[in-house]
Amino acid sequence: MPSIDKIHSILEILRIHYRTGLTNKKISETLNIPPSTCYRILASLKKYDYIYQRKSDSRYFLGFAHLRLAESVVEGMDVAAICLPYLEDLHRETEETTFFALHNGKYCIAMEICGHINTRVSVGRGEVMPLHCSASGKAVLAFLPDKERKKIIEENDLKSYTARTITDPVTLQKKLDEIYKSGVSYNYQEFHNGINALATPIFNSQNRVIGSMAMVGISVDLHEKQLSEYAELFIDASIDVSGRLGADYPQWILDYHKKR
Repeated sequence: MPSIDKIHSILEILRIHYRTGLTNKKISETLNIPPSTCYRILASLKKYDYIYQRKSDSRYFLGFAHLRLAESVVEGMDVAAICLPYLEDLHRETEETTFFALHNGKYCIAMEICGHINTRVSVGRGEVMPLHCSASGKAVLAFLPDKERKKIIEENDLKSYTARTITDPVTLQKKLDEIYKSGVSYNYQEFHNGINALATPIFNSQNRVIGSMAMVGISVDLHEKQLSEYAELFIDASIDVSGRLGADYPQWILDYHKKR
């Protein structure tokens, strides 16, 4: 059994026995994991607060790290709920798939989608989107703090998904500079062949980018001119959502779109 499977099995059995907890011996016997291996995994999980051990009887229980993870998921769902009516309006106006993508470390995750059943392009809830080549990802990447953005670009393999994927860090940074200036991220068949998209960033009460509102469609219909026309709608929606989250939308983006 691979290590990640062992970890998953241990956490699951502790979830089931969350009231009584289990000893190393019981976990080892139940999951058929050698006691020494089980102990090492438990020690590592304990170190990072994924489990804790009761001193009185040495039983293990789930730790509080899971609450921190759950809090992040719930926060993402709360933002998705705020985005939903805006996504519905944008879907009605564009007749294309619209969605909210939550920033989650090295990726963006689709949390709420409108139109994925009735339109020709499907985006599934929970779909993972890379930061360097999806419209939603680039909308986030452009607004991360410099140090964080550079680290992601340097440490991540800028994987090529299509012939149009930008894999050169210098070229990517130039595109991100453009997105930072306008607040609009475009994707012309960089992630999927035949698919174009746009996205605009969403900020929280600390004025930190937390995700994006996006649309996606077939490149024949959703061409450059059409995307440009829809961009203002998404900027307006992102400004409203960010405002409801307590953010001050970047003034230079507001000024940029006033001039257009």
